[in-house]
Amino acid sequence: MIKKLSEIEPGAFININWNEKKLMLPYTLRKDYLSFTDRKWDWRYQLNKDGSPNINNPTLYEILPSGEIKDHQCKLEENFSKL
Repeated sequence: MIKKLSEIEPGAFININWNEKKLMLPYTLRKDYLSFTDRKWDWRYQLNKDGSPNINNPTLYEILPSGEIKDHQCKLEENFSKL
C-alpha cells in the first residue's frame, strides 16, 4: 500500500467500490493525468500545475460498448483524502 500517489509505479492498481460495483483497475501511464483503466472503466486524477495529482476531484469514466464515454464525478472517502 502506498502513502502518496506520487509513489505509484507500473504494475500498481486501485480498488474502487462505486454504485454497487467493485472495480480493480490497473495503473496506466498517461502524460497529462494519472489514470487507472481496464478500457471499460477509467479512474483519473488531473494533474496540478506542479505535476502532483489533484486527489480531491477524481473522475470515473465509463466507456460504453458504443464508444460513448460517460463521466461520473466522485468524492473520496475521508480516510483516502490524506494520501
